[in-house]
Amino acid sequence: MSEHKISIYVHPNPEIKSFTTMEPISPPRVEYFKKPLNTQSEASLKQLGIIGAQIVKEVMAIPGVDEIRIKPKEIRMKKELNASWDDIEDKVCKILERALQKKGIKIVKV
Repeated sequence: MSEHKISIYVHPNPEIKSFTTMEPISPPRVEYFKKPLNTQSEASLKQLGIIGAQIVKEVMAIPGVDEIRIKPKEIRMKKELNASWDDIEDKVCKILERALQKKGIKIVKV
């Protein structure tokens, strides 16, 4: 079992799911991305910091993911109609797990 809690909320629309975390994965802002990522997306990615931007890039690279909205403790995503959550869900959880582990590594100056 993972040490970082990731909850999955199933929306009434079966094409949408939210993945929530106990700790923030991005700065306090809301950003929206739709495939394909473009130059405007790059500007928004910079606003998310290194970890937030990495999460967006990795999640958007998953086949079947159409769009995402990222908030500090939530990624809400919409999949393509012909895609299956079975193929997407585990990959998203692994991406979030890695990001939370990176975030948990603190540099201590002596």
